[in-house]
Amino acid sequence: MSKLKSLKIRMYRGILGDCFLLQTTVVDEGNEEVRKILIDCGVLQNIPSGEELIRKLAREVVQEVGILKLQEIVAGPERISAVVDDLIETVGSRIDLLILTHEHFDHLCGFAVKKDVFLDKNLEIGELWLAWTEDPNDEQAKTLQARFNKGRQALISAVKLTETLGADTPARLQSVASLAAFAGPGDQPNASDEEKASGRMSTGAIIQMMKNKVGAAKTRYLEPGEVIDLKAFGLIAYVLGPPRDETLLKKDSPSSQNSEVYLMRLDAVAAVESSLASQLALQKDADAPASTNDGTPFARPHQRPFKSQVTAEAYGPETFARALYADPAESWRTIDDEWLGAAEALALKMDSDTNNTSLALAFALPDEQVLLFPGDAQVGNWLSWNNQTYPHTAAKGITPTTAEELLNRVTFYKVGHHGSHNATLKTLGLARMIDPRLTAAIPVVEAVAAIQGKGRSEPGAGWKMPYGKMYDDLQKRTKGRILRGDGDIETETLAFQSNPTHPERPVTVTYEASGLWTELHLPLE
Repeated sequence: MSKLKSLKIRMYRGILGDCFLLQTTVVDEGNEEVRKILIDCGVLQNIPSGEELIRKLAREVVQEVGILKLQEIVAGPERISAVVDDLIETVGSRIDLLILTHEHFDHLCGFAVKKDVFLDKNLEIGELWLAWTEDPNDEQAKTLQARFNKGRQALISAVKLTETLGADTPARLQSVASLAAFAGPGDQPNASDEEKASGRMSTGAIIQMMKNKVGAAKTRYLEPGEVIDLKAFGLIAYVLGPPRDETLLKKDSPSSQNSEVYLMRLDAVAAVESSLASQLALQKDADAPASTNDGTPFARPHQRPFKSQVTAEAYGPETFARALYADPAESWRTIDDEWLGAAEALALKMDSDTNNTSLALAFALPDEQVLLFPGDAQVGNWLSWNNQTYPHTAAKGITPTTAEELLNRVTFYKVGHHGSHNATLKTLGLARMIDPRLTAAIPVVEAVAAIQGKGRSEPGAGWKMPYGKMYDDLQKRTKGRILRGDGDIETETLAFQSNPTHPERPVTVTYEASGLWTELHLPLE
């Protein structure tokens, strides 16, 4: 039986996305071996280099975020390419276990951008873990996928509309497109070779690609409550989520208001998609002759002529529309952008509900320390952890434990969803992490988050990552032992040195020379 000697947790930096590499050093029959677990590999799409970003942002936004922080941003494809190159150099020709937590681009795009590397026949992947929501033979999973796919198509239309409008894109539509960036590009059966080479694959296509690479026999779909003895790694894995209970699967926020909690109905999704499609069509036909671009809501048999002699033919469609609709005195009656409210709600639901399908895992070490990797699990996923023991019943000498007991033993927490406001529970989550050795890692670049959505044009209106109150609490509980994707290396190093996790065998932190990654080393001897 393998004995765990030490463990390294590597977080790749400089990305608003997740890519974690766990390396366990085990002694097996007198020989030391290193076993490797890769958890996700991606970065948020549509992130250009800092200089290019600065040219696109409002001056007030640049001042608010900080020009130096913005200049440090590396374009997403370039950064994730460097990440994968380093990753492969580290693991060599084998990844023992690959874990893909959920269908978001900022967790998966590395596999598409560096497709040739991951599909190389010389790279062996021992096993692939996915949540039950990815099981093609699971009826509940298939129903959920069908609903998500409908919403994704609407978000794809939103992205296309922002590309068409360019600088004229309304702020609310910018918010929709920014959230859609998590979902990634849609399925593109007719994509050009250039698009395929750039990594523009849908998240579903990426997961299918990796399933094909690994093979069905070595692909495992995990259920909440499972306990898996990873003897070769010296670890025990506890499957916390996602839940089977769809009420919890849809619960995204602590609020009791339906508009903040539940998935949109399919008819509402269809309405949003229809509105987006109509807006796209109008933009494409903007220069068409009046006879084919009258924008009338009624078929000709049902139209009635104006009694007034003011007609579109006499003054042209633009003048006619302005006279009848765009009069400043009538502005309070216009509904031009009201449909964007529904589009925003859909984008928020799609983002949150996909996060709630995250494969949430806890890894227990022989000394009972627990490493928590919840993906981007949100409220419903977290709450569901208390609905079962681990395992459900005593089996093979394993005494069932509870989620609370596991959280009490957490000494490393991979902070969910880049530290957002609803991806870490307070009372039933962080407050239960009472081990004094607690450390944390947040895969975040705050400057990138700050300029998403309305934050591109309005200072302070971007994403709050990390969320202030959660971050302050985490700082206290870890005594400052937090690694960030954009963290100051000297400050982080000092925090671990000033507040060691153990007087004799403390957790140590190292950094790659250029800052590409940071690594926690957990000694067990």
